[in-house]
Amino acid sequence: MLLEKLLDQTESEHLDFKKGLYVRTNYDSLLKDVIAMANAKIIGSRYIIFGVKESAQQEKELFNIIQPIDAATYQELIFENIEPQLDCQIHYLTYKNHLLAILEIREPKCQPYLLKKDYNKLHKGFCYIRRGSKNDFATRSDFDYFYKQGQFEIHILDGYLRAVDAESSCASLECSFRNCTDFPITIYKGFLEVWDSHKLRTQHRLFGHASYIPGADYRLEIPPKAEITMDFRFGFESSDCLRLEMDEYGHCDLDLNFKLYLLDTLGNEYVGKAQECVVFAKGKFLWKVKKLNKF
Repeated sequence: MLLEKLLDQTESEHLDFKKGLYVRTNYDSLLKDVIAMANAKIIGSRYIIFGVKESAQQEKELFNIIQPIDAATYQELIFENIEPQLDCQIHYLTYKNHLLAILEIREPKCQPYLLKKDYNKLHKGFCYIRRGSKNDFATRSDFDYFYKQGQFEIHILDGYLRAVDAESSCASLECSFRNCTDFPITIYKGFLEVWDSHKLRTQHRLFGHASYIPGADYRLEIPPKAEITMDFRFGFESSDCLRLEMDEYGHCDLDLNFKLYLLDTLGNEYVGKAQECVVFAKGKFLWKVKKLNKF
């Protein structure tokens, strides 16, 4: 169930929690939040869940929505005030005897999104962007990202991280990097995060691709309007097997998600995500797991 998966996560670029619905007196907050989330530098849909409050300890408290608002009200407000056009849907559902709502901003593909006319205290051209769990004003570098580097796509193809070559101290993950811009992009740094439904389990530095593992000197140039698809190599250690709670056969029963971060030589950061992923290890990577199981 989508709601349960989202409630297991914390506020981020693609997720926000609100105790109650936006009402007419704070519709400008709705526009600010939607613009910010639509401009986040991530791939995929973004969600605002109403009827939920997250504490500093990341615990969730549920609140019942007493007076639901017609979905068309929000959709019309967004359509009339934000450009280019966004596909937004709001759904009401009952969870643990509480009426909640989810506003889904369906995968924005035409960043940047701006306010197309004055609304209350918000001026035409207003542009916000979500960074982590906070909203911020868009800067010149953000617009450079949108117009020059923004349409860079990361696709984690099979979600299967394979730690099978202990001699290289690396694990392989098949990915596709797609440069849809008119400018060359050179990736010089990257790392892969492996999360379970609650916390970060492991982090792996990008070392190379295919059989090429140059380490600190790694560079990958992607020409304009080009795509590179191959196995990329990420650092992997025997201790990672313990952090991922692998058995002596190299299998992990955790529900895992991947987050892949890439940085280019201009300082732009790109993020790709994949859910329901798998990590597998064999050989010398498992020596710590096997030693632990002997005791």
